[in-house]
Amino acid sequence: MRSRLGAATAVVAAACVAALLTPAGAQAAPQGAHHEQHGKKKPKAAHTVRLTQDADGKSDAPSLSADGRYAVFTSWASNLVPGDTNGAPDVFVRDLRTGRTQRVSTDAAGGQAGLGATAGAISASGRYAVFVSAQPDLIPGEVHDKPSVYWRDLRTGGLKYVGNDLGHYMTWALHASVSADGRYVAFAVSETVPRPGARVAVRDMRTGQLTQQSFNLHRSHTPLLSDDGSVLVYSSFSYWPYDNPASDVVVADPLTGTSRSLHTRPDGTRAQGRASQAGISGNGRYASFTSTAADLGPEDTNGTGSNVFVRDLRTDALRIVEAPDPALSTADGALNGNGRYLLFRAFTAGSSDPGTWYLRDLHSGRTRVAIADTAGTPVQATTGNRPLDARGRTVAFASAADDVAPGPRSAGADAYVRRPR
Repeated sequence: MRSRLGAATAVVAAACVAALLTPAGAQAAPQGAHHEQHGKKKPKAAHTVRLTQDADGKSDAPSLSADGRYAVFTSWASNLVPGDTNGAPDVFVRDLRTGRTQRVSTDAAGGQAGLGATAGAISASGRYAVFVSAQPDLIPGEVHDKPSVYWRDLRTGGLKYVGNDLGHYMTWALHASVSADGRYVAFAVSETVPRPGARVAVRDMRTGQLTQQSFNLHRSHTPLLSDDGSVLVYSSFSYWPYDNPASDVVVADPLTGTSRSLHTRPDGTRAQGRASQAGISGNGRYASFTSTAADLGPEDTNGTGSNVFVRDLRTDALRIVEAPDPALSTADGALNGNGRYLLFRAFTAGSSDPGTWYLRDLHSGRTRVAIADTAGTPVQATTGNRPLDARGRTVAFASAADDVAPGPRSAGADAYVRRPR
């Protein structure tokens, strides 16, 4: 793994052929069938697939593999796979080409985890998944009696413990991210005694080496890796008012642990306001974050509201992402593989407005509603940490709204995959 801190370069392998979003049992399209022939084909209509058809429990936090074929999500349902009797949430993966749903968060022999699991994430390749479980005996001969991160090879079924103990009372795993080849896993672990905090680390699953990010009075969380594992981003905030800055978004070299803030002005000094929701493009060149700062450089027209910003890690150029109505706030940004497309939510700050999810082409500026019901009306939704496929053509989300896709709804929020165009 190469160090690229502050000058990330695009080195990710080409994404696999994108899978069609078809119901179970439908035939996959031949390779190349998705290629556009300009002037000859009309744009494809939006198409949405419910991943949790008629489930008896809610589902949330869906994320996608780079080719859009596999979706990982957490569900409290007991009828998605046979033999789910633990009465706890589990992590599942859905193959959108075959329609098969499998439970990922099982023990090494495929038996269910009595305490279940949450915080699932899938690699860009779709072969590897990670999850957090408090079940102590998932691996024979090992006991991990606090919430821990586990790594699974979806092809072989292999299961490995990643970690939960970073010292200083930090023994409660929160969430994780995995590189495309499954080698690197970034994860966050929380402490509860004597003060609340959290720390981020990266495990090399080949060598076992663990590299920890620096720790202070902050709670570092939600780490994300670029596809090749060479760029790490995460967010942090402080419980202590005298600790400066109160919040930050960080880009780091997972190999050395060195890091720098993304929340900086053109002269390199820290920006005002609060920063959160660090994200990274698959190729590691672009990072996104949300900030309430009005002094980051690009023109800000919504006053004290938040905006998504995108920083080019090669040139350090920063751009603001305004809503179609510039008076609205933007947040929850997520980039696709090459950083060209950005999913984000626009809403009225300080209100109960759930907002509208948009997909923007950062090259052309074209913006369209990304999450909507069958009539095209925007709906309230949430997403996982990787809601876009590599090409920015497919979005995964969870929603309790009616009429999002054909078929019976679940008892709570369903997980969906939608192609907006």
